[in-house]
Amino acid sequence: MFILMEPPLGIGLAFVLAGVAMLAAILCVQRFRTAYRLAGQYACALWFVRGIRCLIIALTGAAWSAGLYWQQTWLLIIGLVILAQELYEGFVLSSALREGLQIENGRAPKGVL
Repeated sequence: MFILMEPPLGIGLAFVLAGVAMLAAILCVQRFRTAYRLAGQYACALWFVRGIRCLIIALTGAAWSAGLYWQQTWLLIIGLVILAQELYEGFVLSSALREGLQIENGRAPKGVL
């Protein structure tokens, strides 16, 4: 772990993570725009949750990039904890929304006889 934070490798990896964070932020904006376009429909909530997931990935990538650039391990740990917690919550919420969409379309959700 500490080898990744050495100056030549750590700075390069920080810039790569910053690029990934920027790409995730662009995806986030696109997904929020799709949610806005579908306003009033049930699929809007699904796209909104997907946008939040991309936003969390972008923010975590930025925190990891800063942690590697400034050689601060606490930023890496905090980013990992926030990422895991938010992605779990987003998974549970999107699963509930998908089942609601199936119920709305007249199909029984999986696991129901």
